[in-house]
Amino acid sequence: MAVEYRPGLPTRNDNVSHRHPLREFVLLMSALAFAAAGVFWTLGLAVDAAVGHMSAGTEAAVEDAFRRAGPPMSPADPVRQAQLQRLADSLLACARRARPAQVDLAGDSNPNAIALPGGRIIVMSGLLEHVGSENGLAFVLAHEIAHLQHRDHLRAMGRGIVLVTIAAMLGSTGPDVVGMLGPVNQAQLLHHSRERERAADLAALDILACRYGHAGGATEFFRALQRNERKAPARTAHYFDSHPAIDSRIADIERAIRERGYGAGPLTPIALPAAPASRH
Repeated sequence: MAVEYRPGLPTRNDNVSHRHPLREFVLLMSALAFAAAGVFWTLGLAVDAAVGHMSAGTEAAVEDAFRRAGPPMSPADPVRQAQLQRLADSLLACARRARPAQVDLAGDSNPNAIALPGGRIIVMSGLLEHVGSENGLAFVLAHEIAHLQHRDHLRAMGRGIVLVTIAAMLGSTGPDVVGMLGPVNQAQLLHHSRERERAADLAALDILACRYGHAGGATEFFRALQRNERKAPARTAHYFDSHPAIDSRIADIERAIRERGYGAGPLTPIALPAAPASRH
């Protein structure tokens, strides 16, 4: 009996992946994300160590370079800015900061203040609507001075350079790669920022108690933000992205006041003149 030959095809091709391509893409991106997060965390620690061991002379040279390179600002209100500067100057001795801190008042309705490289503190005019005493305003300025003293502005700048470096390691410095890595490292950045905010709050308490003999007014600005957040959450939502939750922040400050025995005392009336009327 003749046997007919019928060639058969293999039921499995080992040269072709049998997993869904989307699954492979997700696995690849996840591995890349974890690797990038690990590299960012390691290099971030290296940045903190380098900034922490920076000599005073190097820090002064860096600040001077940024001060010369920074764009000049036209003060939103020269009179109020000059008074803010005098208040900041009165806090420097308690902060044990030998170098000056330049205060600029920006015409911005956001209730915020920012410490920048070059020893600069930008105060948004909207912040002045949220403090009712000189003590409350002094705490905010002391907080930003503490950031300068802790070199947090240099730490943040260094971590930004790390992010761009990671993108370059992946073969691109374009916004596509940075945008892909941004969400991966954002949690680490925010956690680091919140930790630095807590440290600056504690240092500001010491400065405030040194300047006035007590810590009264330390939570004034945050309580105003708390009230404003409940009334109009969208207006201050940006502030809480990189800062501790407002309720826990107030609780932490009040606990530190008790632990350090600072107590409260009479508040000094704020001496800033009213904002000039806007012209239409």
